[in-house]
Amino acid sequence: MIDPMTTTSFALFLIALAGSFLQTNIGFGFPVLAMIFLPSLFPFPTAVAICQVVAFASTAYLTIRYREHISWSTMLPLLVISLATGALVTIFSWSIAQRSLEMLLGGLLVLICIFSIASKESLRIRPTIGNGAAFGLIAGFGNGLFGIGGPPVAIYLMGGLPTKDAYLATIQCYFLLSNASTIGLRLAHGEVQSRHMLPILCGWAGIALGTFTGLKFFRSLSKQNLRIAVHAFVGISGLVIIAKHLS
Repeated sequence: MIDPMTTTSFALFLIALAGSFLQTNIGFGFPVLAMIFLPSLFPFPTAVAICQVVAFASTAYLTIRYREHISWSTMLPLLVISLATGALVTIFSWSIAQRSLEMLLGGLLVLICIFSIASKESLRIRPTIGNGAAFGLIAGFGNGLFGIGGPPVAIYLMGGLPTKDAYLATIQCYFLLSNASTIGLRLAHGEVQSRHMLPILCGWAGIALGTFTGLKFFRSLSKQNLRIAVHAFVGISGLVIIAKHLS
């Protein structure tokens, strides 16, 4: 008989493989994809913590690889507000029932889908301190509750950065720094135990393979087509999560 933890570890490998491929090409996507499935494998707080720990490997690698393209002036207003908000919301989330968090997650995924497809590539957000703070506030809430802060950050940075490399480098650096703060809180709260090391290691293996293959497609893959497909899938998944708890 196959050990349940072995099955869970293999599932996390596949999730990390697909999610890191998406993240390498569109700048985000791993936490969105992972949090569709991980709450069915782990308690919700542990699912968020494992998602962030596994994603840390990919964001660290991409940040180091593209470090020369990071736009610190564009990122800092976004980052500072997001870090403060994310820490407070993380602590607050410990008192919310898992069913409520999953319903909120489903609603968030649907909203991400609708807004992202409706906005298209023509949406441009000026990289001002005020705009950065506003989008950082939204991202902080998403990151603190679900480990998902990517969509508002992506929308902000896509409009404020001139090149694809600058966008990828800056958004990965943002994820690296914002996840580091909330990972520390979640580890201190005991949301990851020693028994979770095998799934985490398998997740890192999936991250490595997904990032490697994703970079091969980074220059040639149509970002627009992939973006539409990803968010359509995200929206459908959000509806499925909501329907599961309404039935």
